[in-house]
Amino acid sequence: MCNAPSESAASDVEFLPARPGAEFGTAQGGLLAPPLRAAWPIPTGLLPARADYTLSRGYTASAFVYPPVGQALSPVIYVHGIQSHPGWFTRSCAALAQAGHPVLAITRRGSGDAMAARGHADSPEMLLADIDAAIKLAGDLSGAAKPVHLVGVSWGGKLLAAYCLSGVRANKVASLTLVAPGIVPQVDVSWRIKLAIAAALVYEPRRRFAIPLNHPELFTDNAAMQHYLKDDPARLHEATAAFYYASKRLDARLSRAAAGSLAVPTTLMLARRDRIIDNVRTRAAVERLTGGRARVLTFDAAHTLDFEADPSAFLDALVGACSG
Repeated sequence: MCNAPSESAASDVEFLPARPGAEFGTAQGGLLAPPLRAAWPIPTGLLPARADYTLSRGYTASAFVYPPVGQALSPVIYVHGIQSHPGWFTRSCAALAQAGHPVLAITRRGSGDAMAARGHADSPEMLLADIDAAIKLAGDLSGAAKPVHLVGVSWGGKLLAAYCLSGVRANKVASLTLVAPGIVPQVDVSWRIKLAIAAALVYEPRRRFAIPLNHPELFTDNAAMQHYLKDDPARLHEATAAFYYASKRLDARLSRAAAGSLAVPTTLMLARRDRIIDNVRTRAAVERLTGGRARVLTFDAAHTLDFEADPSAFLDALVGACSG
């Protein structure tokens, strides 16, 4: 069983490693990068090291690398959601590391403490290539190109599901775990904003639009974690028109994919009290994509399962999903 910190631990302030000399923020793209606050303290011996690496267009991204306990198993690439960053998921990353996996919690370009091109991506191809780069980094750090376990939370789950539709890319993947994935959301921008995004694509593709997830209550019922979200300076509140369009094109890839085309061993984890994801339609979509092969688990939780007062059942299931 995985040990979950008590709820009182959420009041402690702990930060993930910043770039050298950036303890109080560093200028990127003319902006001040906030250090990433950890939602929960990280056990001694599991503190991650920061690995900065280069994506396409020379973009510098970061991964927070948790050292495995004992003999190293296959690496885990952990991909956060549209607003979040690796600091939100310290408990689940630590649980996977305790089980023997090197864990790379990656920061999506333009999110977290990556301030250049904030909230932006040119295309779905750029975002998918960023996963290629993270998998290569995992191989470089381990010294062996092993198939990796992919864990995607919320919007990150949608990205990884689209990634695994490619047979060439799927060959790099040992398993796929989708945690409350943003495949069919309940929450979306209004039609008025969609029209504004479409217009901006022509002349202002980097114009930013609000992400409609600013209420902490959408993510969690845990009062301590709601307070954490309200005070999180690295939370992403806007995305560009180009990013929204790239996200919509990922949706199209998933909806148009042939039934059974997602061949990677897949576990779908849903939160019964989710206010962001449409669980029924998301489950149907994943079961269609996997040809009914997905393992489906439902937890009595709100959207961000890491934020539950006692996430032990989730953490145990997550470790189990990555054990194949």
